[in-house]
Amino acid sequence: MAFSLSEVAKEVHLRIDQETDAGIPALTRSGVFEITKAVFDIISQAAAVGETVSVPKFGKFEVKVKPAHKARNPRTGDQIDVPDKLVVKFRPSSTLLGALSEADLSKISSSDEKVIGGKKKGKKKEKKGKKKK
Repeated sequence: MAFSLSEVAKEVHLRIDQETDAGIPALTRSGVFEITKAVFDIISQAAAVGETVSVPKFGKFEVKVKPAHKARNPRTGDQIDVPDKLVVKFRPSSTLLGALSEADLSKISSSDEKVIGGKKKGKKKEKKGKKKK
């Protein structure tokens, strides 16, 4: 299962709600959503200006330059020049890698469903009718 932004905020809200002492004011689910959204916005804005964002015990988001190279247009076979471009790389921390190595693989689903931009995308369905040979 993939988590959307609202699902991450809901999970954060549940965890904060369980750990809150009587002296600390509770946060609303919408308040936690805004905080969660702000965290990801900060990471995105830092990446947009080439900064590295390091989250202890989780990992590091770094901006790298993918150098220019030649490629082929698959339709025409023509060679094209692909310019330099910036990409974001994620390097997991040793703590996260350790947690993954101890994970129970039987509990991890291999769903084809992905969440992209808050919208669920699944595998494309095959069209009914004539099959190509």
